[in-house]
Amino acid sequence: MDFLTLLSLMIATFVYAISPGPGLFAVLAISTRFGPIPAIWVSIGHTVGDIIYVALAMLALNALADLINESMLYVKILGASYLIFIGYQQFRSKGISFEPSSKKSSVIKLLIAGFVVGVTNPKTIIFYLSFLPIFIDLNNLTLNTEVQVIVAIGLTVFFVLSLANILGVRLRSYIENPDSIRRINQVTGVTMILVGVFVALY
Repeated sequence: MDFLTLLSLMIATFVYAISPGPGLFAVLAISTRFGPIPAIWVSIGHTVGDIIYVALAMLALNALADLINESMLYVKILGASYLIFIGYQQFRSKGISFEPSSKKSSVIKLLIAGFVVGVTNPKTIIFYLSFLPIFIDLNNLTLNTEVQVIVAIGLTVFFVLSLANILGVRLRSYIENPDSIRRINQVTGVTMILVGVFVALY
């Protein structure tokens, strides 16, 4: 793949990723509530979800479309339920800790949350299924091209989510008193619940 095509792919991916959606809102909520490190884990999980769709789309576009039509409803229901549960827990939280958690279970939970947002977002599925054929010939792929596309899209998506992370960190600087803590718990909790509802209904 030549440089200009790769650059065009990254720009198009940036425009797609920066548009408001569950991924951005989820990272923003986690960053504001827990800090940048947990939000990074969510971003990584989300990026992995995107990369999986990119890889599958390049390998078997038609097969992927059939698989999505048959199983997407169940994936959406499970993913949405998980996100709503996380949001409910966060909404009910009375306190807030500004010390990023490094517990293994917390990291896994954050990765799963990010992954769920990534793989259950209909925008992601539709985008890659219709978008990749514009830039690459899926019938004549080489391993080198596949790696280039995966790396380019993965880095671009992670970069956009990092921007949301930075915004969340800046918002945290305004959270100093118990009333603000309670409000931010409620706002970020409702945000995660809405992300789950969006995933279920879209």
